[in-house]
Amino acid sequence: MVENDYINCKNISKKFGEVKALDDINFVVRKGEIHGLLGENGAGKSTLMNILYGLYSPDEGEIIIGGEKTNIKSPLDSIKIGIGMVHQVSTLVPDFTAVENIILGSEGEKFTLPISREREDIIKISEEFGLQFPADVKIKELSAGVKQKIEIVRALYGGATLLILDEPTTSLVESEFQQLLKSLKVFVDKGVTVVFITHKIKEVMEACTAVTVLRKGKVQARVPKEELGVENLVKLMFMEQDIEVTESALPKVNLPEIELSEKPVAQVKNISIIGDDTSPGLKNISFDIFGGEILGVAAVSGNGEKSIAECIIHPTMLDSGEIFIDEKSMKNNSPVEVFANGVFYTPEDRIKEGILNEGSIKENILLGHHQEDRFLKKKIFIDWKEAASAARDVIKEFNVATPDEDLSIRRLSGGNIQKAILGRAFVSPLKLLVTHNPTSGLDISTVEFIFNKLVELRNKGGAVLFVNEDLDELMIVCDRIAVLHDGELKGIFKRSEFDKFKIGLLMIGG
Repeated sequence: MVENDYINCKNISKKFGEVKALDDINFVVRKGEIHGLLGENGAGKSTLMNILYGLYSPDEGEIIIGGEKTNIKSPLDSIKIGIGMVHQVSTLVPDFTAVENIILGSEGEKFTLPISREREDIIKISEEFGLQFPADVKIKELSAGVKQKIEIVRALYGGATLLILDEPTTSLVESEFQQLLKSLKVFVDKGVTVVFITHKIKEVMEACTAVTVLRKGKVQARVPKEELGVENLVKLMFMEQDIEVTESALPKVNLPEIELSEKPVAQVKNISIIGDDTSPGLKNISFDIFGGEILGVAAVSGNGEKSIAECIIHPTMLDSGEIFIDEKSMKNNSPVEVFANGVFYTPEDRIKEGILNEGSIKENILLGHHQEDRFLKKKIFIDWKEAASAARDVIKEFNVATPDEDLSIRRLSGGNIQKAILGRAFVSPLKLLVTHNPTSGLDISTVEFIFNKLVELRNKGGAVLFVNEDLDELMIVCDRIAVLHDGELKGIFKRSEFDKFKIGLLMIGG
């Protein structure tokens, strides 16, 4: 252990079900650093910091702070030893003022909060660290950037000497980011060490004095300031260190050359969605999708990729622009009307968005098809016999492990739920499949199965829009890759032009 090591996370591992989020992590932060924790979405950055903050417990490993082994069981334990964390999503109470939020949890006199006594100290801290804000305005009336200042001051007010900032620039405009940079330097001058979680290399280069890069739950490298460089960091984020192991672990897909449809199956023309605190929206995006191709959308989570997937099947989301299916405008159409034109959608979150949790497999397979003539008697009543037949076909074709179609879908494994959701898309003739992260958290055999189903649709002349943040997967299965960053289309690459470094750099704003 180096003498000025402040935080030393040794051999930390963490699993969620079958998914290994962290694999034997060694992470060191030294006093006075602004230490970047860099990696793609899902690399394990937030999981590691949530362990340090006491929100999760590690399955293996230990945490040493200031040379002493520490048993952190909750955020209260972390706060007591000087660790503060500012999360991506605001934890402030909307109807309380800034001052009320900051002192929330402090010891009061009987049933009152010591507002008048503490207000002066809070304002002093905010001025000292360059984080001024309107102290007596309700949180719900403030911008995302101001809310973040309040969250940081709350951590400092609680005595934080290590400040963890989880993707702190997600909702900041450039001027607010520059102000944050100034404040970070003040933190260090006043003895506060910072961990800066990000997936943006630009921010690391501007803000950090050292960086640890995570990839798929493993540490790729700890990079000191003198070795920071864009090319080096991109390679660490996106490129495997052991090519042989990687290639043996990748799904196998045969992607034969086929002739594309003469006209596009779908046209996305100049679409825009106004952004908000949770999404950058979309900014004047246009592209075509042809029958006989898989068009990938490569984006780090939170850059508008969810909006791209959803607006095609829900065009009323658009603030401007238009979507066409077979040259027919979908303007003002509902999802059911879009589905009737041969389009289907598999959402990102299979549990929250993809299924009726208490419904049977049969009922879930019917979702999205329940207004089709095939499944209606007298155009009013559900034909459950036909629905059961369709469900059995999906179970057989997509290898869903279940005794029958009447089993509650929540009793299936994640992989089998995903296969059932994908199978649902193929129940009726399909021209365009829009699928968002369909392989997230699945084992390699299930990933390979799903990839080959997408390729099968493509080989029959169908079109696939495959939205994903895993660049390895996109490069395996796509004919073209469109790169999205901050709601803007940064470029479209043909398969012959695929370059992991170039695409990865555009994904993170290079």
